[in-house]
Amino acid sequence: MYHIKDDQRAKRSAETIYTALVALMDERPFETIKVSDIVEKGDVGRSTFYRNFDLIEDVLRWRCDCAMDAFTDYLMRYAQSQPLDTLMPILKPMLRFFYLDSTIIELLIAAKRIDILQTALQTRFERRVPERAIKLDVPELHLKYGAVIRSYAAVGILTHWVATGKREAPDMLADGLRQSINKTGSKAEGMLF
Repeated sequence: MYHIKDDQRAKRSAETIYTALVALMDERPFETIKVSDIVEKGDVGRSTFYRNFDLIEDVLRWRCDCAMDAFTDYLMRYAQSQPLDTLMPILKPMLRFFYLDSTIIELLIAAKRIDILQTALQTRFERRVPERAIKLDVPELHLKYGAVIRSYAAVGILTHWVATGKREAPDMLADGLRQSINKTGSKAEGMLF
């Protein structure tokens, strides 16, 4: 868990700790990094680390949540400027957003902690379940399963795309996936389960 207070000093400390962790991850594997390494590299006290984070993984969790909050803001602006795809509404804006800065995804892949990204996405998808259940007249339980499916699919697409060097342009990848789903959808009965 992380506990960053809403003041500039705490935010600066968290940023310093994150920057130290990133520098250490450039030098060696995540699983070999200790809190003592981070506080030494960041020139912060051990108590500063534990005031803000319980575990080293929480530094990544915090930064992932920051990225997801920034993505949510971006998505709201994107949706106001152009219509969202009906089949995959967040895929194109998500790819566009992370095309510009995929650092947190790269770090989570390196740390073998993409579960942090999956949880962050699923949490954000689940926040919309109650309003969507009313709007669509569908039981919340079914929409929660949908949130799980969407979060795992999004993580799979993002991590593969980033791990392979983001070779495809965001719009080309989103449009290609949409085409593929449209073409195989009617022929793919029973393919998923």
